[in-house]
Amino acid sequence: MYYHLNDHIYVTRFRDEFIVLDTKKDKYTIYLKQLSELLSTVFEKKISSENKSIVKKLLNDNVIVAKDTPYPFHISMNLTSTGVSNADWRLPLNTKKIKINPTVLNALFTLIKINFYIKANGLYSAIHLIKRSKKNQSKYTVPQEEDLINLANIVNKACLIYPTRTKCLEWAMTFVLLALKRKWKCNLEIGVQNYPFFAHAWVECAGKVVMDSQDLRQGLAVILNEPFRKLKI
Repeated sequence: MYYHLNDHIYVTRFRDEFIVLDTKKDKYTIYLKQLSELLSTVFEKKISSENKSIVKKLLNDNVIVAKDTPYPFHISMNLTSTGVSNADWRLPLNTKKIKINPTVLNALFTLIKINFYIKANGLYSAIHLIKRSKKNQSKYTVPQEEDLINLANIVNKACLIYPTRTKCLEWAMTFVLLALKRKWKCNLEIGVQNYPFFAHAWVECAGKVVMDSQDLRQGLAVILNEPFRKLKI
């Protein structure tokens, strides 16, 4: 018997504690050290008899589910970081001027769609939209940096037209959806830390952060990477 995270649950470890993201409840939970140590053993099939009651609670809470095969996905851990101090994200503006055109309007429609999914049905539905947009049989490529910058400028313009302030999550999701339509291999990444708690979303392509700090992976623990989710080696 093996245990998997439920499809709406994502976890990561920041220093001594696991952080759990429930995308159906749009809620983060920080597990204290003892429960964090137990959670790490769940995926290694090293569960002692005295911990079975806690495992049962995780099953009842739909955090984990029993399976016949090992959990296939990599769980990111950042055990030594002191975190990040600059928690104020700003729209990554560029000096290049973009006129309103069909491409910008398409980006605006995508941004509206993402905001609707998040507000109407929660984070889970928006992430599921991104996962569905990835065609398993399609060949995805890594674009040139200039192409990534151009798309970022288009998304920026759409965000400026949008009547309310766009946060990092909506920006990153919009970018990834537009990238997938172009058959680009780009990921939505969400990183977290605790004490103080902070969560930030960004886009990665070929291991590089798009239009944001390249130090995010060192400062935060990655809790979610979709739709090209990292598998265990």
